[in-house]
Amino acid sequence: MYVDSHVHFWMPERGDYGWLNPENDLLYQDYLPERLLPALHARGVDSLIVVQAAPTAEETAFLLELAKTWPVISGVSGGLDPFGERFSEQLESFRSDPRFVGVRINGSAFRRDRPSADRGRLQSALDSLDQAGLTLDLLVQPDDLGAVAAYLEERPTLQAVVNHLSSPAVRARQMEPWRTGMERLARLPNVAVKLSGMITMAGGSTPELLRPYVDRLFPAFGCERLLFGSDWPVALQAGGYGDVVDLFEALLPEGLDPEEKEKIRAGNARRIYGID
Repeated sequence: MYVDSHVHFWMPERGDYGWLNPENDLLYQDYLPERLLPALHARGVDSLIVVQAAPTAEETAFLLELAKTWPVISGVSGGLDPFGERFSEQLESFRSDPRFVGVRINGSAFRRDRPSADRGRLQSALDSLDQAGLTLDLLVQPDDLGAVAAYLEERPTLQAVVNHLSSPAVRARQMEPWRTGMERLARLPNVAVKLSGMITMAGGSTPELLRPYVDRLFPAFGCERLLFGSDWPVALQAGGYGDVVDLFEALLPEGLDPEEKEKIRAGNARRIYGID
């Protein structure tokens, strides 16, 4: 069985996504749970963590409403603005919902050239997450890993999850600055990594492009801090849901025992996000 730790649901007519382009016919349409359920059943996925696709409290509320109707949604990682004046108030409000498991923040928020006021607000937001026992999802690029690490080193108890391997330049076969940044994060025991978004990064089911990066993550983070994620429906640009699962399985190192595979497929997500 699997827990998919990275799924999106959206309705473009809601109007707060920004990055969704009407010219992208594949993505610019409604993607809701009923479209994904057949693939989940076919591949033995029994639980989802749904991740924000818009940086708004309104979308977080929309996803939590979906979770009330669709029990397969075990957790929602919302998109609250860490620089917003109402961050702490919104966080406290959403905490009353047991399916609210955390917040996703873009790596650009951590950049060193941010104004000092922004840095103070971000520090406060991260402290609030830490105190609430919620998870920080990180949509971060390799160039921002050092800045992210500096904040997390000051908060060693904050549970953080790097999305999509931190998006290394796999097609260019470029290792730096990704390798140095991920090695620094690996020294923090509460930082985990999603094996997600891989089919899109590679432009298809090409494990040979991804293997050098995945093979570095296993000794650095271990089987306790790696999670399966699909990044559906974004992944549909490069393959179907089954292709995503097959690619993930092809990249698991030889020699893993069944217990180690279970942790990466499902157990780690349950533990890190605090879901049943």
